[in-house]
Amino acid sequence: MQKHLLLPLFLSIGLILQGCGSQETAQAEPAPAKVSVLSIQSQSVNFSENLPARVQAFRTAEIRPQVGGIIERVLFKQGSEVRAGQALYKINSETFEADVNSNRASLNKAEAEVARLKVQLDRYEQLLPSNAISKQEVSNAQAQYRQALADVAQMKALLTRQNLNLQYATVRAPISGRIGQSFVTEGALVGQGDANTMATIQQIDKVYVDVKQSISEYERLQAALKTGELSANSEKTVRISNSHGQEYNVTAKMLFEDINVDPETGDVTFRIEVNNTERKLLPGMYVRVNIDRASIPQALLVPAQAIQRNINGEPQVYVINAKGSAEIRPIEIGQQYEQYYIANKGLKVGDKVVVEGMERIQPNQKLAMTTWKKPASENSASNVETKLSTNQGAQP
Repeated sequence: MQKHLLLPLFLSIGLILQGCGSQETAQAEPAPAKVSVLSIQSQSVNFSENLPARVQAFRTAEIRPQVGGIIERVLFKQGSEVRAGQALYKINSETFEADVNSNRASLNKAEAEVARLKVQLDRYEQLLPSNAISKQEVSNAQAQYRQALADVAQMKALLTRQNLNLQYATVRAPISGRIGQSFVTEGALVGQGDANTMATIQQIDKVYVDVKQSISEYERLQAALKTGELSANSEKTVRISNSHGQEYNVTAKMLFEDINVDPETGDVTFRIEVNNTERKLLPGMYVRVNIDRASIPQALLVPAQAIQRNINGEPQVYVINAKGSAEIRPIEIGQQYEQYYIANKGLKVGDKVVVEGMERIQPNQKLAMTTWKKPASENSASNVETKLSTNQGAQP
């Protein structure tokens, strides 16, 4: 009877032990780690250089008097837009008007003398065949007539000069643009050839932007183009931004690259022409210029958040292997653009890189993979060529 009682007890203990073993087995197999992966693809990447620059006026005219006198009136509003030919200053012109009237009277007198000598010469030439007058008298009459003609020409030239002086008494704008401060007022005495300017006009509906780049960076770019690491862009896209990185709504084009190197700074200068219709760019402003002069034809871009560092600071990423698990792979990275790096070595087209969920990965663990989605700001610009940026120079 005791044997019959012990048998059910042993069976119960066995079932309990078997249940514990199954639970331990289930706990030994962790759930698959959820990760987001990106399949690496090659794409054309513009190499954008971010360089410091200064704004220069498209044209600058310093207003100086061409005749001397007292300023009677200032005919413009300081800081306003003026057009070419617009009157700016009125210099006292009474003296010039008197000179014009005097020279006009002298010219009339000289022309009357020419008419008289012409009549006399014609009469002498008619009398010469009858020997009523000598040849010498005819020759003298011809000389006097020619002298009178020369006097008339001289008087006309002098009158033209006096008329110019009278015109110069009204100082006009030589170019259209924005005029600044007036350095003279009514009642001031100005003279021809004054070293000091009366005012300055600057045309800023178009401006020049002079870009500075160190000769070492310039030579590095040329070397990369020569070796084929970079490809030259036929159209050099130019974007202008302020010191905070905000782009101006302007169109720009590169005009030329200077062949001279500044011996003091070691910089080369590029000149850019900008349509500045809104007058946002002002002469002397410090700006940043992004120039796309080259591109990388087959670049492999890796999100920055996918890159980790080992204890030596070397970059590495998690790559999905043939078994579907993740393994660490060292890579070599190059230029950065926003949240991407170019992978120079260590990756190839088609490799799947873990971007999110790396902290969940354990050795030989199964993975539940989803495709990594770019942020919304990137998706809206997914059709635009990626641009890499190199920054040079700080605001002085």
